[in-house]
Amino acid sequence: MPSFAAFWQRSNPDSRIPERLAGRLARRPGDSARVAATADGAAGIASRFPENANFATNASGTVRCAFDGELFNKPDIRKFVLSRTRNLKDESAAELIANLWEAKGRDMMMSLRGSFALAIWDEPNHILFVARDAMGHRPLYVTEGPNGWAFASELPPLLAFPPARPGLEPQVLDFYLAFHAAPAPLTLFKGIRKLPPAGWMEIHDGHLEDGRYWTPTYYDTAGQNPDEIAQHAFSYLFESVKAHTRDLDSPVVHLEGDPFSAVLAGLAGLAKRGKMRAFSMRHGWVPIEAREGAELGAKRFGCPHEEEISADTIAGLVDAIAQANVEALPLARMAPAMLFARSKGAAAGGVLTAAGGEMYMLAGKRAAPTPLSTLGMWRRMKEHTETAGRPPSRELATEFEARMVWPPLDRMNVLREKTIGAMEPLAELFKTAPTPGDPSIAAFADAVFFLPELFLAPLEAACRAHDIRFRSPLADPSAVQILVPVVHALAGMQPLQGLRRVFDSLVPEDAFWETRWARPEDWELATARELGARACDTLVEPRSMQRGVFDVTVVKRMVEEHRRDPVRHDKKLMLLFALELWHRTFVD
Repeated sequence: MPSFAAFWQRSNPDSRIPERLAGRLARRPGDSARVAATADGAAGIASRFPENANFATNASGTVRCAFDGELFNKPDIRKFVLSRTRNLKDESAAELIANLWEAKGRDMMMSLRGSFALAIWDEPNHILFVARDAMGHRPLYVTEGPNGWAFASELPPLLAFPPARPGLEPQVLDFYLAFHAAPAPLTLFKGIRKLPPAGWMEIHDGHLEDGRYWTPTYYDTAGQNPDEIAQHAFSYLFESVKAHTRDLDSPVVHLEGDPFSAVLAGLAGLAKRGKMRAFSMRHGWVPIEAREGAELGAKRFGCPHEEEISADTIAGLVDAIAQANVEALPLARMAPAMLFARSKGAAAGGVLTAAGGEMYMLAGKRAAPTPLSTLGMWRRMKEHTETAGRPPSRELATEFEARMVWPPLDRMNVLREKTIGAMEPLAELFKTAPTPGDPSIAAFADAVFFLPELFLAPLEAACRAHDIRFRSPLADPSAVQILVPVVHALAGMQPLQGLRRVFDSLVPEDAFWETRWARPEDWELATARELGARACDTLVEPRSMQRGVFDVTVVKRMVEEHRRDPVRHDKKLMLLFALELWHRTFVD
């Protein structure tokens, strides 16, 4: 997939910057990186291409586009572009978007549906524009140097702008240890941030603007009876699946054996009138109930199904994970994602998956205190976060402290620098959050804060590393906006009851209620068992101890205690091990 970088230098441009950024893009045999820029190298874009490929442009050749990802509604965009020009070369997504930009400018973003990051260089108007898809499937990074800005769809190019390598960001390290994630706009590097989901930035003659073209606006269930709510949800999610499968002749559905993948198979079967097939993974850590559930789902919808046996061990995946794991994502999330990306089934022309974890989060399956679900409570939360000098309310803090991997006191003990408190970025999130009706504050945060970073990011990183096209229709904006309030309105704190009502005629009763899938806890246990000894050995090596990030005494004590009691610090050591792999791959 064509990763890219973009840049804008304010004055006295460094002519080496374009080639320096491009040099970090071409990393595979046969790759070449090309640059489209002003004559003095002050602004432009660089992108990685296979041999003999080149930049996509509009019909007149004045607008160049670099596009990393997939466009799901490509037929609609193609129809619009062809109504304006017939002078298309390859009809790639990048070429269509270059022409769409000429017609609509940044208003085009509301027309795009997909998983992508993009950059546009509009030479006549001297505009550099970058944007990210609405749910944050694909990353897009930005950094500001002494003389300008640089953007990239992956981290390595930005480590060369400016030449001095950025250091570790303590605030994000604290958040990562608390919640397993470095949510947008933060990254583990000082001075490098992510555009938020649906974020865009535009530089026009040196003036920078930014914004978001989409934010969640939840479906209001007030005044409707349960049958109306269920029918609305079914129709909405069916349209989402249709949009994701429209350009696929015969979609492949990845069945995890849970109710959500069965729902996906059923909706895809309806959308493609049965022209689909399914596969599931057989691995030592996938429960037998999940395998049986996958077979039941495939049988119910009459689609060919193949169970693919995976003999890979998690230990054997570590090197591949380290290369793809650009932001130290938890190994317990990356292991199943990498198994999926290495499978034969995933290498098909287009794979639909429920992506497991995000539906787990949205439906409220994770153990947590009772959600704060009233509109009045939500408004009180916003008042707390919008009032200068006031911390988040005790209710909000309790909700999210229950999710922390490491409690605050433990983080203070292990970090060399003073912990800053993982609640602060949440306060910033709620300042700009819309006010929903029924959904709980926790469900909203899951949808726009944790979901892209914790569950989409591992799959996306693993699939990018193998050039795999995967789509998760149940995690696109339409699904997020409809699913959260519906499951709460129909079933309170029993979300599966709510989903069952929505899909009553679609999913077989036994497949819905009796199956069990590989939960995050299963993979955390598997990862700790397979990698525990290696993690301990790695963390006490001089190379690790000399970084100065963690308190050496505390880490050594944790390792010694873990060797005596292998479950005592398993999650914590896996996080530290992931960070160490990240340091060795991307920092050293």
